[in-house]
Amino acid sequence: MSINASDIQADFLSAFAREEKVVWVFLVNGIKLTGQLLAFDQYVLALQCPTGIQTVFKSAVSTVCEAHVVEHRRTRDRSAMSRERPPARGDHR
Repeated sequence: MSINASDIQADFLSAFAREEKVVWVFLVNGIKLTGQLLAFDQYVLALQCPTGIQTVFKSAVSTVCEAHVVEHRRTRDRSAMSRERPPARGDHR
C-alpha cells in the first residue's frame, strides 16, 4: 500500500479548515501565527488572523498544530528551591 505524502498533508490541513479550528502556524524563523485556516493549495496557506487574512508560503512553515492552552507553573507552585547559589566551576570550598 502506497501513501502519498501530499495526501497526508492535504487530509491534515483539510480537517483544520473543515472544522474551523484555531491553529498555530510556526514559521522556520520562529514566528508563531494564530488563526483559522481558510484554505490552502500546493504552495500557500490562507490564514484568517485578527488583523485580516494572511497568505503564508508553505516553504516558510515549520509546524501547524491546533491551538491549545499552555499552563506555566507559577513560582509559588514549585517545590522549595535552595536559595544558596551553586559553587562556580573550579570553586572547591
